[in-house]
This record gives sequence, C-alpha cells and structure tokens, in this order.
Amino acid sequence: MKHVQHLPCGCRRASALDRDAVGRDALAAAQAFDMGRKRGRKMKRKLVCLVLLVAAAVLVSAISATSASADYGGRATYQIELSVNTPGRDGGGVWLWIALEPDFTGDYAGSDCGHGGAGTASDKGDVTWHYSGDSVVIEGVALNALPNAVFPVFIPPPYMTTITVPRTYGHYTGNDHAFMTFPPFIPVAGFSQLQVGGGPNGTTP
Repeated sequence: MKHVQHLPCGCRRASALDRDAVGRDALAAAQAFDMGRKRGRKMKRKLVCLVLLVAAAVLVSAISATSASADYGGRATYQIELSVNTPGRDGGGVWLWIALEPDFTGDYAGSDCGHGGAGTASDKGDVTWHYSGDSVVIEGVALNALPNAVFPVFIPPPYMTTITVPRTYGHYTGNDHAFMTFPPFIPVAGFSQLQVGGGPNGTTP
C-alpha cells in the first residue's frame, strides 16, 4: 500500500505525479500567455496603422476645407498632401506631405504601413518633378514598409514609387492606385485623398 505523508496542516505532500501535472499546467499556461502576447503585438501594430490612417484622413480633409482661402506663403510651387488607404488584413496605407519648389526639386516626409505584419516605416527625402500635360509627375519617393508587406514576393527595399497629381490646385479623390504607382501584382482595393495646395482651388501656378 502506497504511503501518503501528511503535513501538519492536514494536506498530503505532493507526489512526483502531482508535481509533473502542475508543471504541465504551468507550461501550458505560459505558452498560452506567450501566444496572447504575440497576438497582442500584432493587434497593437494594426491599431497603430489604423490610428495613422484616421489621423491622415482627418488632416487631408481639414486642409481641403480651408485651402481655397489659405495664405500659403513661402516659395513652394506646390504643397501636396496624399493619403492612400487599402483596408483589410493584407492592406496598408501611405501618408505623404510633399513640397515642390520652382526649380523642379522638392522634399517629402510621411510614412507607409502594411497590415500584414510589416508595421509602419518613416519615409522622407528629396524629389524631382516635371509637368506632363495637365499633370505634375513626382519622382524619388521611397516607401520603406511596402517591401516587407508583400511577402513571399521579394521586393528590394525601398520601393520607389512615382506620384502623378493634377496640375490644378484643389482636392481630389480616387482609388488607391489613382495617384501613385504600386507593384503590378497589388490589386486596386482601396481609396486615396489628395490635396494639391499652393494657391486657390481651380487655379494653376
């Protein structure tokens, strides 16, 4: 007959089998906690991306509402705000502010984000631009998060996009491919908001 040792409190001392069971339970709990933390980090990245999406949309809308009467000042020929958003698990977004100078140079700042685990990356640098008919073509914008968002397709980072906007000052909308280029295997699935600033809406430089 197996001897069970009783402790002064009246409880029996845990056997080796008891301790193994407790260990297995503890390991399972730790694994569940770790999975929860990983899911939490993914949700946090998606939340950050969503917050940036909403903030960018609000900013572009606010700028478009006041652009007609704004005193832009400075020497920039164009001040451009672009928000591109593709919803869904595999979507993402791009938010850019671009200043174009009279000498056909310029600079930009913003960020892009991939929902599929790529996170958000800062984007900034210098650009060149030129007229093409009724459009302004901007070259030199680098997207740093996009290459990490299209796995398993390999794109050497950063992804260089070309932005084409109307020559006339004003507020414009379109799909997510309307104003900037993306890799050809990325389908049209979202929307864009664009503000071409620098003067009263409906005019050109």
